[in-house]
Amino acid sequence: MITGVLFDFDGTLVHTAPGILAGFRRVFAEAGMTPVEPIDERVIGPPLAATIRRLAGDAAPERLAALAAAFAATYDADGVEMAFPYPGMSETLEALAGEGRRMFVVTNKRIVPARMIAERLGIAARLEGLYSPDAVAPRAANKADLVGRVMVAHRLEAAATIVVGDSADDANAAHANRLRFVAAAYGYGDPSAAAGPPPSAVLDELRALPEVLRRLD
Repeated sequence: MITGVLFDFDGTLVHTAPGILAGFRRVFAEAGMTPVEPIDERVIGPPLAATIRRLAGDAAPERLAALAAAFAATYDADGVEMAFPYPGMSETLEALAGEGRRMFVVTNKRIVPARMIAERLGIAARLEGLYSPDAVAPRAANKADLVGRVMVAHRLEAAATIVVGDSADDANAAHANRLRFVAAAYGYGDPSAAAGPPPSAVLDELRALPEVLRRLD
């Protein structure tokens, strides 16, 4: 039986694109900079610093740091209010809890806004843990590292644990830790770009997850 479920956050449990994209557009506009590629859902997923570098191109390190700080300030004040649960999220988490599955969020999102959103939407109460790279010491090098630490901290068995996410980063983190992966096709990323085997299942909507996990048990 699958007893551990490690969820990605943005694009998997929560539709956060409106606040994230508005925040990036605002800080680049206020800085008088034109991003080197479009600010759309394709930039969502990596840690903040990596996304700022991607959008700012060859900007100086101090400029990158200023942009990241400006984004954090505006997102934590306003962007978190533009996050919405995917349809059926509450019912899905309730069903999984009723089946005795332990649930965690493992996200590249900074811990402060992740906790704010999880509390506001009632997600936190269902979780055994919510983890971000900046919430562990030393800071996690990447999502694969973070997943591995969660596995150890909570004594999760690889054969009984699964990762649910929308990106290649999520899939690669699962493969690196010898976990099965369920792809959230409704999200922002492209799990098919991952190295390794194909996902164990593909979700067209979040509310299908309980039945999918029962089939994989």
